[in-house]
Amino acid sequence: MWVAALLATLIAPAHAYKAYVSNEKGNSITVLDTEKLEATATVKVGRRPRGIALNKDGSELYICAGDDDAIQVLDTKTLKVTGKLPSGPDPELLALSPDGDVIYVSNENDNLVTLIDVKKKEMIGDIPVGVEPEGMAISPDGKLLVNTSETTNMAHLIDTQS
Repeated sequence: MWVAALLATLIAPAHAYKAYVSNEKGNSITVLDTEKLEATATVKVGRRPRGIALNKDGSELYICAGDDDAIQVLDTKTLKVTGKLPSGPDPELLALSPDGDVIYVSNENDNLVTLIDVKKKEMIGDIPVGVEPEGMAISPDGKLLVNTSETTNMAHLIDTQS
């Protein structure tokens, strides 16, 4: 009996998922169908889109619009930009807290990681880091944020609880 269940699982069709790609020079986001391995849409967004992240339920995509000094919010169903969040100058990459309440943004021009309250749509703090901050990652429990700096070749480990 369990062999039949295993075989059914192995031959079941894969579910299609969407992937999102930022096109920095094209000022757009491309949506990919991961089952068909093809682009299904390309959407114009702000100037010089870089880092992107989905919210917890996948209904919104947060986009670092570097030359607009903002984080844009894209509705993933309508593919329309529905709002924007403040950021520091030249947002590069971002990480979303596991609870979805805070966005951490690396701002290249001022060497800061900016914290944004998603619900209030406002900046709630800045953390000084190395020159030209880029990479952003957060631990699954949300307690440790990692930021890398392009020019100084450093990784900054940030305690998000303090």
